[in-house]
Order: sequence, then C-alpha cells, then structure tokens
Amino acid sequence: MDALLFAAGIALILIGALLIVLALTSIRGEVKGGGVILIGPFPIVFGDRSLAPLLLMIALAVMLVLVMASLLTGSGGGAP
Repeated sequence: MDALLFAAGIALILIGALLIVLALTSIRGEVKGGGVILIGPFPIVFGDRSLAPLLLMIALAVMLVLVMASLLTGSGGGAP
C-alpha cells in the first residue's frame, strides 16, 4: 500500500509539473501574480495590488482551517 501511495504521489507531482510547463508555454498576455506568507497569525501579502484582497481571503481561510484542524485533533496547545 505504501509503494502504491508513493508512486501515486510521484505521478501527481510529475503531472502537475507538466501542466505548469504547458501553461507557461501557452501564455500570450500579461501575467499577474502574488503570494502570501503566514507567520503565526500575521499574513504577509506580496505581488500585484489587485490580487491583495483575494490573497488575504485565502490566507484567512487557510488560517481558519488550520485552527479548526488543531482543535479537532486535540493538539490545540491546552492542558491535557
């Protein structure tokens, strides 16, 4: 089972890399980009200004998912 999961993971990584290369070769217009770095509860947004609200919403959603996962798994940092 572990070998099958490993092979599936490698295959997905290779397919993803191939899709990125294909997408980059077909781009003819202007490219906009940006990103978010989460350091604790503080998001650092960089890139195109028009993408900032979207990136902040994504960062907020990721933070909420991580907090919920932490609380649901019992590793919320509280007393045992």
